Amino acid sequence: MRAYVVLALVLLLVSCQQQQSTAIPTYTAAPPRSTATSTPLPPDPTATPIVYVVKAGDSLSGIALKYDVPLEALVEANGITDPNVIKEGQELIIPGPTTMPTITPPPTLTPTPEVPPDLEIVEVIGRGAPTAETVILANRGRGVSLYQWTLRDGQGNVFIFPNLFLAQGTEVRVHTGVGEDSPLHVYWNRDTAVWEEAGDTVVLADARGVIYASKTLD
Repeated sequence: MRAYVVLALVLLLVSCQQQQSTAIPTYTAAPPRSTATSTPLPPDPTATPIVYVVKAGDSLSGIALKYDVPLEALVEANGITDPNVIKEGQELIIPGPTTMPTITPPPTLTPTPEVPPDLEIVEVIGRGAPTAETVILANRGRGVSLYQWTLRDGQGNVFIFPNLFLAQGTEVRVHTGVGEDSPLHVYWNRDTAVWEEAGDTVVLADARGVIYASKTLD
């Protein structure tokens, strides 16, 4: 009986030692599999077709030239049977790629310089006689208004022109004596002569005093 107890104790001891010597396996979770991420390629850009609306006076060749495309390509893209026949308001597809037409800025307009008046003191007739004394002026250039212009001599005598327009190629006569003004005759209304001295100078100037003609009397 005692021997059985000892044997049982020995067997129990051996069993405990076996349990302590057996290592419990430790399971390590496997790392997650890497999933390859594919980056989608950008879609090919699709050019939006240019649609041109035919205007009055347009021609197919002119439109092809404007958008720098071959005429044949324009005909094919729109299924045109007769290239010489297009209608106003018709929509045409411009095949691409196209080169947009270069917009040329309008030329800068240079103002035309104003041509100065070209007037001539032709002659002075009837000198020394107030009723006959007359200065003849001729317009060789563009038409000009003589309003407030002056005709004077070297002694300070000044005639001021009324509201008078002298057309190109015409003459006006300035009379020293008395009379009624007209488009071709104006009057100083003096009772004494102005242009009787030899060597006197007749000067024609505008309202600002700019001299346009002069003549020295013999």
